[in-house]
Amino acid sequence: MEEIDVASLRVAVSDGASESVLAGLWAQSLVDHFVSVPPEALVSGESFGREAVMVTASWEVTLGDYIARREANGRPIQWYEQPKLDRGAYATLLAISFCVSEERDLADLRREGRWSAVVIGDCCLFQVRNGALITAFPLARSEDFGTSPDLLNSRNQDAQLISERVAMSSGSLRQQDDIYLCTDAVAAWFLREVEHGGRPWETLRDLGTSDGLNFADFISGERASGRMRNDDATLIHIAVW
Repeated sequence: MEEIDVASLRVAVSDGASESVLAGLWAQSLVDHFVSVPPEALVSGESFGREAVMVTASWEVTLGDYIARREANGRPIQWYEQPKLDRGAYATLLAISFCVSEERDLADLRREGRWSAVVIGDCCLFQVRNGALITAFPLARSEDFGTSPDLLNSRNQDAQLISERVAMSSGSLRQQDDIYLCTDAVAAWFLREVEHGGRPWETLRDLGTSDGLNFADFISGERASGRMRNDDATLIHIAVW
């Protein structure tokens, strides 16, 4: 477990849409950008839209580099690939930032904080405090997951349109809180476990420790049992100390 000052932390998770080309590269571009934005970029739809357009503006360079590598490797773009390249790549995105203040209350030093998150699509944030789920964002029921989530397109330069589609939330942050960021397959499993009276955060909390499975084995087991959809799976656990 890596220890990081949460006050300087930005975290993002993105899931590329498999039906579009270069979706993984586009998702990586989104994450690389949003982990370095200033905190104010994640507190309004307008600022998020401006930042998203900055990524789309650089996509032509990323795409040009990809095309050049293909040509250098003797695999130039084929005619049947061009229409999908013209349509652009698609991905979901969830990004979160934190701020922490220190206030002296009598003889005690109390650390209070807040988080702010933005999302387009069905990546989810779950916050657990004192052994209870206190936040599920942006989806709160397993049945809310569909097959056509909102997506960011690598050719969309309309900041206003992006800002209208983004969901935003914020909340308090305390020591001993746990925050989980999940792509849709893991998120749907998490909520389904909660609905059946389970405490899925305890399973996720222990992954990779001496008391738990590693992530790959856990995902394989849940897929084999039918409890988790066979789709890309990403999990980020932030433990606040």
